[in-house]
Amino acid sequence: MSQTAFKPVFDGCFKIFLHDDDYKKAADRAEFTGQWIKSKRRRIMKKDRKFQVTLHIMDMDGHKRGLQSMVFKDRGGKGDLSKVIFGFGNEFCDDIRKEHPDAKIDLVNSYAVVRA
Repeated sequence: MSQTAFKPVFDGCFKIFLHDDDYKKAADRAEFTGQWIKSKRRRIMKKDRKFQVTLHIMDMDGHKRGLQSMVFKDRGGKGDLSKVIFGFGNEFCDDIRKEHPDAKIDLVNSYAVVRA
């Protein structure tokens, strides 16, 4: 994982909310744009790729509390992507809570945007 420049190969993105730890719920709430629509999604996800994951952390007042991006150093697949989204998300939320102990993070409306 690094902060290097990232040029997406595919148009559009995949948006997943961080609250849904159940895969079925997460899939139901996920949003797809551009080439991430259903017909292309399988092609994008079936190969290991470099992904960029951008976290958008919201607070209970509806304000964006944090924004952070990371790019895969090495290619990864679906399982790697899932681990990174939720691991990176939990770590980033913990960092925000340490820095702002009064922060009330709204995981229901916080999300990750994935590009490939």
